[in-house]
Amino acid sequence: MFEIIIKILPLFSLVAIGYLFKRKSILNDEGLKYLTRFVMYLSLPAVLLGKLATTDFNTLIDFHFLFAYLFSLFGVMLISGLIGYIFFSRNTKYSIMLGLGGVYGNIGFLAIPVLSITIGEWVSVPLALMLTLDLLILLPVATFLLQLNSTNEQSNITPIKALKRSLFNPLILSIMLGLFLSIWQITLPSYIVNGLGWLGKAAGPCAMFIVGTALYGRKISQKPIAAVYMSTVKLIVMPFAVYLFMSLLSVNPEWIIAATLGAAMPCAAVLGVIAEEHKILPQQASTAVLVTTVFSVLTIPLLIRIFS
Repeated sequence: MFEIIIKILPLFSLVAIGYLFKRKSILNDEGLKYLTRFVMYLSLPAVLLGKLATTDFNTLIDFHFLFAYLFSLFGVMLISGLIGYIFFSRNTKYSIMLGLGGVYGNIGFLAIPVLSITIGEWVSVPLALMLTLDLLILLPVATFLLQLNSTNEQSNITPIKALKRSLFNPLILSIMLGLFLSIWQITLPSYIVNGLGWLGKAAGPCAMFIVGTALYGRKISQKPIAAVYMSTVKLIVMPFAVYLFMSLLSVNPEWIIAATLGAAMPCAAVLGVIAEEHKILPQQASTAVLVTTVFSVLTIPLLIRIFS
C-alpha cells in the first residue's frame, strides 16, 4: 500500500498546491477559468477520444456493465435518500440531495487521472462510460426530481437545461465522437493519435490542481450530520454496491475493478453548485466535497491495494 501512496502522492500534492495557490491568490479567478477550460475543452477530451476511438466497439457497449452501474446509481440513491427521509428530515428535496451526494463522484477530474497512473490508461474507457451515464441520465433525473418537489423556490436549472448542458459538455462530445469512430471502424492517422496522447498528458496534473483550487473556501458545516452521511455513502456504500451488482451480472473482472474504484472517488465539486441552485443543504454538500476529497487520499490507495 505504501508503494501505491507514493505513486499517487505527486497527484494529490498538486491538489494541495492548487489549494495554496488559490488561498495566496497566486492564480486569480481569470487565470483559473482559462486553465479549467483548457482541461475541459482540450486535454481531458483528448484522453477520452484517443482511448475510445482505438477501442473495439463491441468492448465499449457492454450492456451488463452499463445496467449494473445504473442499478447501482439509482439503487443507492433511492435507499440512502429513503433512510435520510426517515431518520433526518421528512423533506423530499432533502432526501433527494442526500441520495445524489452519495452517488455523484468526481470521475472526470479525479478518477481518470489518478487511476490511469495507478492502474493503467485502459481504465479511461470504462470510466468514460460511467461519466456519460452520470451526465446524461443521473444529473437530469436528479434535477427533475428536485424541480418536481420545489415549492416557492425558483431554480435557474431545469431538467431540460441540465440535459442540454450535459449533451454539449466537451467531455460528452469527445465520448460521442470516439464511439462514432469506433462504430464505423475509422482509424485515425498516427499523427492525430500521437497528438491526442501528447495533449492528454496535461489532463492529470492540471485537473488535480483545479480540484485543489475548488476546495478553497469550503467550510465545515455547523450541522455536519448530513455531510458525514453523504460522505460515508459515497466512499463506502457506493463502491460496494457497484462491485456487488457488476459481480452478479458477470462483468469483465478488470472493468469491475475500474468501476469500483471510480465509484469510490470523492463527491464532485458540482454537487455544491446544485445544492446552492436548489437551496437545499448547500453547506453540507460543500462539506461532503471537502471531507470525501481529504479522506480519499487514504481510501483510494486502500482499495487499490485490496484489488491488487
